[in-house]
Amino acid sequence: MSVLTKVFVVLLALFSIVLSAFVVATFAQQEKWKESATDWKAAALDAQAEARAITNNAALEQQRALARHQEDLAAMNALRAQLTANQQDLGKCSRERDEALNKLTVEQGSVAGLTEHSKLLRGALDREEQFSAQLAARNSKIERVNTDLNDRVKELTANLAMAQSRVRALKEQISGLADAGGVRQIPGGGNIVQSQTPSVASPAIVAAMTSPIRAEVTDVRGERAQISVGSADGVAPGMKFLLYRASVTGGKPQYLATLRITKVEANRSAGMLEETAGDVREGDAARDEASFALRG
Repeated sequence: MSVLTKVFVVLLALFSIVLSAFVVATFAQQEKWKESATDWKAAALDAQAEARAITNNAALEQQRALARHQEDLAAMNALRAQLTANQQDLGKCSRERDEALNKLTVEQGSVAGLTEHSKLLRGALDREEQFSAQLAARNSKIERVNTDLNDRVKELTANLAMAQSRVRALKEQISGLADAGGVRQIPGGGNIVQSQTPSVASPAIVAAMTSPIRAEVTDVRGERAQISVGSADGVAPGMKFLLYRASVTGGKPQYLATLRITKVEANRSAGMLEETAGDVREGDAARDEASFALRG
């Protein structure tokens, strides 16, 4: 109970006492003033008791209000402490957030740098791959040139062996003719060698004189195929050509089939596919089988 309420109660009690006294004085002048005075005295006592009760209740209420006020103060202090702790935690979280943002910025910069470095490495790798592809193509070309040169060397070696064989055969024929009197003197002229038996080259020498015939497949229809060489290149019916496809990476060529020639024209030939091992297409390479046998 507030102080104003207490003052009001006290004033009310005093007013009740004054009023009682006034009433007693008034009734004293009347006939039954004693009875009225007694009644008013009882009323005043009741008023005083009620005032004391009100005062006591006000004191109790004040004590309760004071206890509640103290409890509210304690709760407020606890809330203030909690607020302070929360503010400290908020400050700590803010600092941690700022540190995280700084680290994120640094990491983003690192990622950007790594991305650029990766692009540079990728460009360098692409250039290396292109250079490797060029080297592979160049190596493939060099290998094909080496193969052709080796074939040419073998051809020249075979031609040299054939020429040496022919020289030995001619020497033997000359010696035989000289022993048989096959050399005669013509007046006004030189010595003329007349061979009684014509010289016939052996099959080995004829085979050694064979040069590789290379061609390209120009048409494929079912089991028949056509190549880009003919009688002008030495192709004859019955010859066989090996069909193959060169490797893109420079490896071993892929064997496809054997072509047996049945029709020959000046600049093209056609025949039947035999011993097929792959899909023959236009542009595939061809080479006569006999030259493969002479490669050794």
